Amino acid sequence: MRGWIPLLVLLAIGSAPAAAAAALTPFGLGPLKIGMREADAAKRLGLHIAADDGANSFDCRVDEIPRYPGLYAMAERGVITRITIGEPNRLRTDRGLGIGSMEADVRRAYGRTLKIATAAYDDEPAHDLTFWIAGKKRGILYEPDQQGRVTFIRAGGSSIQYVEGCL
Repeated sequence: MRGWIPLLVLLAIGSAPAAAAAALTPFGLGPLKIGMREADAAKRLGLHIAADDGANSFDCRVDEIPRYPGLYAMAERGVITRITIGEPNRLRTDRGLGIGSMEADVRRAYGRTLKIATAAYDDEPAHDLTFWIAGKKRGILYEPDQQGRVTFIRAGGSSIQYVEGCL
């Protein structure tokens, strides 16, 4: 029975009603933890390790979990450092926010603890909204577009600041 628990939690990720069971936090998503070995995530959760292709290598790569479209894990030197969600994933954070949430909702959820920065590729009024905990060792970053709708959410360590995958 113990081996089924991580699978059941990860299965909850794909459905909106069960998403509350596994919320994205700066520390991970259910059994997918920031700091876990990439090989363990592949074995236990079905993570597909990206091939070395110039954009991805052992030093840094973005892996997929094929059963959950829009869910990605970044691994640096074999360790998970970031989890990203995007369309069509319906996952929520521990603050109840997800893809399609409004920037105003993110601001209300975090208040003055939120760091607001100009978006890397979108013109104003798009922003990057980052919440850090543990002395900037763990955080969560929301990317609202020019209409104020969150399009991506990244959680983990300092790699949440990377703009283009591993860059």
